[in-house]
Amino acid sequence: MLREAKQLVKRALGGIVRNVRAPGDVLTPAHWGMTVTSQGHLAFEGVDLASLREAWGSPLHVVLAERLRQNVSEFLAVNEHGRTRGEVYYSYKSNPVPGVLRFVHDLGIGAEVISEYELWLALKLGMPPDRIVFNGPAKSDAAVRDAVARDILLLNVNHREEIAVVASVARELGKRPRIGVRAATSSGWMGQFGHSISTGDAFAALKEVHESGVLELTAIHTHVGGMVRTKHQVQGYVGEILALADRVRNELGVELAILDFGGSLATPSVTGISNLDRKLATAFQAALPEPVPEATLSIREYVRCVVEQVEAHYATKARPCPRIFFEPGRALTGNTQLLITSVLSLKVGEPKPGWAILDAGINLAESVRSEFHQLFPVTRMHEPRSHRYRLAGPICSPGDVLSWSACLPALAAGDALAIMDAGAYFVPFATSFSFPQPAIVMLDRADVRLLRRAERFEDMVAFDEMG
Repeated sequence: MLREAKQLVKRALGGIVRNVRAPGDVLTPAHWGMTVTSQGHLAFEGVDLASLREAWGSPLHVVLAERLRQNVSEFLAVNEHGRTRGEVYYSYKSNPVPGVLRFVHDLGIGAEVISEYELWLALKLGMPPDRIVFNGPAKSDAAVRDAVARDILLLNVNHREEIAVVASVARELGKRPRIGVRAATSSGWMGQFGHSISTGDAFAALKEVHESGVLELTAIHTHVGGMVRTKHQVQGYVGEILALADRVRNELGVELAILDFGGSLATPSVTGISNLDRKLATAFQAALPEPVPEATLSIREYVRCVVEQVEAHYATKARPCPRIFFEPGRALTGNTQLLITSVLSLKVGEPKPGWAILDAGINLAESVRSEFHQLFPVTRMHEPRSHRYRLAGPICSPGDVLSWSACLPALAAGDALAIMDAGAYFVPFATSFSFPQPAIVMLDRADVRLLRRAERFEDMVAFDEMG
């Protein structure tokens, strides 16, 4: 009796919650520059996305080249004086697909790397050492040696213990590498990342670099982490970095050549899922609230906000303005890629709603568990979103649920869904858990080019002894 009563209450509350949390209509295909054909199919630049699935299989990553060009253009926009407003170094860890990296490099974007592999990859792709910034908390001795030997543009030390290692390599090689120190602002990540400005630890590290005798103190580096959305957020951490740079000049006599503001600008159509929203979706199948893109700074607004604050600060002090670096990841590529996944089967029955079993789950789209990513039915865009589904991936784990309450048209086995904003942290976090990883294609002005072939079974055991 008690159990039945609880279920009745849950059903009653569920109806109320679902009415309050109805699916929104803020994010339409037009937000990504996509259109809908007369047959109700999603298309980009006249290419039917369903045709890509037929040609390349499912799941499938699709890179939208024109969206990528637009984002690069926004980051490299010129000001009224005809010069670029900042220097941009793409965060390799966000989407380390060589075809994507080469594409943005050809458009004038440098490389930001955090590992020996990524440094190797940047050089392999033809990046000149003076277009590479090396960050990260776990630089191997071999990576430090290679970076110093090649005279890369900037090596940012993450913690003071690294300084002695870099200095030792510099002495041995007879080099004077350009060094920055990662500083943690009051609103940024701390823990294993950088040194706090407020405690004085960041200044102490900068001083140690300056007094090493073999390292050139060149920069302050910061990376706020999370998702930066507002001008107020930006002005806060930029102000802390400027104050630290002033202290370096006043107490150490060093005018820093570079201020490196990292990344963290949010993708406007992606937002984190709160605990409350997750609980309401899980318990009552309530729709997740859609983000409002206008609530997030555009790329150009973000760049202008940083540059103007820095330039104004140095102008009032009659000092030369340092070079301004940005290291975008999700902001540059997040909304330029989508993941097509197919419905393998439907599992109906009580409790409602039923399950749609997909060929992509947390093995390929782990971010969807903690972030809102818009879903579109690839071939049913003209049909009403009248059904709610739990979307499960193919992994035999109860945790492989991409959505507890997806509002979609009535689905059938073989239908395709598009998971938007898959261009940051989808590919690097993907695993070959029981299933091979998908192909990646680039759609560029109606031309489709393969960037990465689909993984084969043989690839999954290529390093194993099978005898």
